[in-house]
Amino acid sequence: MLSVKRLNLDSSWHIEFEEEKFIIDPWLIGSEIDGSKWLNQQWHIKEPVKVKNIPNFNFLLISQNYEDHCHLKTLEEIPETKPIIATGKAYKKLKNKFPNRSITHLEDNKITKFGNLSFLSFRPDKLLDPIYYSAAIINSKNEAIFYAPHGFVLNKKQLKIINDFSIKLLITTFTEFEIPKIMGGKVNPGMENVYELYNQIKPEKTINTHDEEKIAKGLVSSLAKIKYADFDKIESENLINFIRIDNYDKKTIR
Repeated sequence: MLSVKRLNLDSSWHIEFEEEKFIIDPWLIGSEIDGSKWLNQQWHIKEPVKVKNIPNFNFLLISQNYEDHCHLKTLEEIPETKPIIATGKAYKKLKNKFPNRSITHLEDNKITKFGNLSFLSFRPDKLLDPIYYSAAIINSKNEAIFYAPHGFVLNKKQLKIINDFSIKLLITTFTEFEIPKIMGGKVNPGMENVYELYNQIKPEKTINTHDEEKIAKGLVSSLAKIKYADFDKIESENLINFIRIDNYDKKTIR
């Protein structure tokens, strides 16, 4: 079984995959700040699911160290008994903030077994920030979810690894979000990358993430060039087996 439920309209999810239930990148309280308020501060337009109303889950997956994925105020409200698994930079941030919590490091390109699932973390071919990871979540049948909230291009080594698995679901951003190169450049690569990634891993279904039109203040928002996807067109063309989820209802993926 595979089912998904949005916890906000950005990139927070509750996932049921086989016997496991977990949440990804919960930002459910207040604003998120990148560095400082003058640089970038954002708020959700639609109120997220409250922490107390999150469906039952066993652990958390944190994919990035940035606050719209690794939101410390939200994590402080989640019981410390819930273990966390995290990609490289997020792991370091979380261990510093929560030294007594159970936090597992997902090493790049290496399978980490956790509960009834296995996980792979992929780091882009990039030396300097911003660095946006992707992650594969794999069941006992070698079926996988590929989560890339900032898009991704797999290199030859990574593609060889991921080709061992049948991708049930791709979850990735459809938005093109670009700021000056000195600040990070193309933060979200848009639909061109969606089609490239879809052709690389050939998922059965695709869901969009990290596409919320948020309230924003600061230098980043004043300089950003944003192009949101035409979901009606994508849905009608059906080139990527798109499943549209615009609300907080649970969706079973068949």
